[in-house]
This record gives sequence, C-alpha cells and structure tokens, in this order.
Amino acid sequence: MSDTTSSRTFDVVVLRQDGPGLPSYLQRFAVPYEADMNVISALQKIAAMGRTADGKAVPPVVWDCNCLEEVCGACTMVINGKVRQACTALVDRLLEANTEAIELRPMTKFPVIRDLMVDRSRMFATLK
Repeated sequence: MSDTTSSRTFDVVVLRQDGPGLPSYLQRFAVPYEADMNVISALQKIAAMGRTADGKAVPPVVWDCNCLEEVCGACTMVINGKVRQACTALVDRLLEANTEAIELRPMTKFPVIRDLMVDRSRMFATLK
C-alpha cells in the first residue's frame, strides 16, 4: 500500500483479456483506499479512473456481479490465488495477507468472455 500526503492507495493487478481466445495480459491499477471496501468497490473505482497505475488510459475492466450479498455467485473470480466472491472479499483483509497488491483473475474452469467475465452457460445448461 502506498501513502502520499494527499491520499492513500493500494495496487490491484488484473489479468485482462480483450475477448475469447485472445492473449491475456496483466495491468496494475492504483486504487484510492477507503475503509470497508470490497473487491467490487475497488473494481468500480478502477472503472471510474480509466487509467492504469502508470497513467495509461484503458477501457474499464469487465466483470460480472448481481446480488452483492454472496447469494448468486456472479462475481466469483480468483482473488489472490483463491476462488472467491468479490462482493464479500474485503480489501483490508486481502491487504493484510498480501501487502504488495490484490491480484484478480477470471475463474479457470470456464472460457473467458472478457477480462474477469467468464461464460458459465454450460453450467446453467447442466442445471436445467
């Protein structure tokens, strides 16, 4: 976590992919810190900034979310190496375990649509 005289930030590293079958790449974002943030809040801040940590303008990170109450599972992604729901993954706790950055990756068992959004249609078809 970085401290400056005007604001405190933390880094979020996102494994991005511009579309199905395209190569993936990492991007680092410096996110303004607020107490009691979850990963969804951090992604919303990244979307509002539209810039990487080094100032490069980028399109918003794509992710999925729905209920924000740990019910639907739409926001599930790999957070610091563990499959978790982003709505209940608290930034303060993640930073305690990994002070360098919070790393976000898409789930590995499903094809990537874009960035952190995956295609779960085969799972829903099986549930029918």
